[in-house]
Amino acid sequence: MKKILLAIAIASASLVTFNSCTKEYITNYLPGVSYVYTIKSNQWSQSEPRVFKYEQNMPDLDARYFEDGHVSVAISYDSDPNTYELLPATIGNYIFTANYSIGKVRIFAEYRGTGTPVPPTDMITKIVLTDAEIGN
Repeated sequence: MKKILLAIAIASASLVTFNSCTKEYITNYLPGVSYVYTIKSNQWSQSEPRVFKYEQNMPDLDARYFEDGHVSVAISYDSDPNTYELLPATIGNYIFTANYSIGKVRIFAEYRGTGTPVPPTDMITKIVLTDAEIGN
């Protein structure tokens, strides 16, 4: 009889212990997504006397990413394909910056060299859209 009572007590304690564990599930997780584009030197347009502009359409950059997410832009010159530089950055004779709106990312290259401004050489750009929760 003592063995049966002991077994029931152990079983009851185990049942209470295991039932008190809670599992948390993340149900609203959206992973970040990255896009890689090649920018050729002839794709830049001159927006000001010493400033070049490149505009990339981004259909996935919707109102949710615009309002609550994060957009990051990095470039990698063809001459150094093993390194990405996050914008803003000063690289060679250029100061690179970026901005975005719903559906578009714009990259600016301000020429700081001497002589006639020339557009940047061929490069790769990586644009990353990251989801985030509203914090305020």
